Amino acid sequence: MGEIGEVIGTEGNKLVVKMQRTEACARCRACTAGLESKEMLIKAVNMCQGNIGDKVEIILDNSNFMKAALIMYGIPFIAFILGVFGGYYAAASYGLGSPELIGIIAGVILVALTYIIIRTQEHRFKEGGYIPKAINVVK
Repeated sequence: MGEIGEVIGTEGNKLVVKMQRTEACARCRACTAGLESKEMLIKAVNMCQGNIGDKVEIILDNSNFMKAALIMYGIPFIAFILGVFGGYYAAASYGLGSPELIGIIAGVILVALTYIIIRTQEHRFKEGGYIPKAINVVK
């Protein structure tokens, strides 16, 4: 079973749903950036012909959630590690300044580039199964 929320608006074929943040969701804090709000707004594909004021069941496939988390956190982490080690060893090999500082700077640059690439490919992710779906109107 998914989470239940109230439809407060529509945007094309998507519903804007107000949901109470659950305890499991509160630990993640990805969507609220650590804010203490108990409510959150999400956009979900309208697969149940929900209307404003309806209560709907929202799901996000667990495998898609894990893929999305990997894309947003795993890939930049790997880029950071590669940048740190690559920058460190390149600086040490060529005798360029402080290898530690160059490694950190290279890691941060690779993370920034990774997020830019992810952002430019966001339209591909939106077409996939990474968007929550409103599958049921709950009475």
